Amino acid sequence: MTPSTRKEMMNRLDFFIGTWAIEVAHPHIQPVPITGEASFEWLDECYVIQRTKIDKPEFPGSIIIYDWDDAKGQYVQHYFDSRGVTRLYGMSFEEGVWKLWRTTPDFSPLDFHQRFSGKVNAAGNLIESSWEQSIDGVHWGHDFALNYRRKP
Repeated sequence: MTPSTRKEMMNRLDFFIGTWAIEVAHPHIQPVPITGEASFEWLDECYVIQRTKIDKPEFPGSIIIYDWDDAKGQYVQHYFDSRGVTRLYGMSFEEGVWKLWRTTPDFSPLDFHQRFSGKVNAAGNLIESSWEQSIDGVHWGHDFALNYRRKP
């Protein structure tokens, strides 16, 4: 993949740039919704960095760096949180659908598989998404819902 193609793929992530209000609906934590904020910005015009803060101590704050992996032909998400957890996710963002997945061990053991799917609304100001998890990578169950609403 040529550098211009990498640049083109990274430019598609410009959609995320800005501040988003977050609402989390977790089946085991009340009250619902749990709120927070995520900001997305360019880092040295090469990477997108996301900073997330949730207004409930049970949810860790995080810093996430998005990149394009030429060898795999896909995005990669580097996740770091306030618990000291570091993870690497595969990612796609096509036709208004944002997906993340983690199915192999990386910087931390793979105690469970994870996947995320979010759909962008027609106005481009809401991403309705949810996380799922699986012990065996075959049988998946809902973990929690996560919605992003673009702030003016």
